[in-house]
Amino acid sequence: MSIPSTPFDQREFRNALGTFTTGVTIITACQADGKLVGVTANSFNSVSLDPPLVLWSLSKSSNSLAAFEAAEYWAVHILSHDQDQLATHFSKRAHDKFAGLDLETGMGGAPLLDGCTTRMQCKTAYRYDGGDHIIMVGEVMHFEHSDIAPLVYQRGNYAVATRKELADEAEALIKATAASDSFDENSMSYLLGSAYFHLYGKLREFGALQGLNDAEFFVLNTLAARNGRSLAELNRLFVYAGHTPLINVLDDMTARGLLQVVVDQGERTERGLFYLTAMGQAMAQEIANAGKKTELALLGSLGAVDTIALRTLLRRFITLTDDGKLPGE
Repeated sequence: MSIPSTPFDQREFRNALGTFTTGVTIITACQADGKLVGVTANSFNSVSLDPPLVLWSLSKSSNSLAAFEAAEYWAVHILSHDQDQLATHFSKRAHDKFAGLDLETGMGGAPLLDGCTTRMQCKTAYRYDGGDHIIMVGEVMHFEHSDIAPLVYQRGNYAVATRKELADEAEALIKATAASDSFDENSMSYLLGSAYFHLYGKLREFGALQGLNDAEFFVLNTLAARNGRSLAELNRLFVYAGHTPLINVLDDMTARGLLQVVVDQGERTERGLFYLTAMGQAMAQEIANAGKKTELALLGSLGAVDTIALRTLLRRFITLTDDGKLPGE
């Protein structure tokens, strides 16, 4: 096989390495003077089961290199799906990384972080020169793990893993939708709309038990999300949700003691703001509690990993489509 004569491109090599998906870890230790050190690393890997050995590597330019080279013990934290901010926090230099964190003390004084998928307490076994890194090999002395979905790192970004069969199904749906000339059940609009109405329909059942019709239920939930809205704002939301913008709905709910109006200069319909009363807030909370149980039951059927992936993708989708305006504006 011929060897390319072009210069070696380190940036492209980094990009190539980025195609390999890894977990994300934080490695911690305690110096002889009691100072705590910690770094984010995705170079962690298993080495041996008997004896139980793991490794990770640290750049020779790291401010923490001397501390880890001298440390007899260090701890590996495999991060959970919601600890991306913690990973970013420990990747930065020149600040107290442990300030304000709940810590336990492990072997050799190494600080232990909470909420991780897995924690391992290791004793240094070997150190090797690895080019511009030092490779640390440790014997696992104690470990604990959970079923919390892990955080992963791929192409320079944090991500959440999902099951292969779901990814295959999603890819097939995307191809089927792209090949179709018509609006069908594989379209994003249909899937999101159908999911919304299925879930919202279950929530409306709880509202009906409280004697609320669809419009009243919508008002209650809208004000529960953000109390104090004007008539004009509520009307825009009403129209957007397919309801008729009638002041009668608000009058009826006010008469029943669910709403109150804070009036500016006596012009309720123009400048007044509608708020939930204590009775309205209690009803909204009761409906929310019942809805939460339904949501948890549905998400429980999906499983933890798929639930996390679903929430993550929905948040991204909302961010991409949110223009900062109210619906209907």
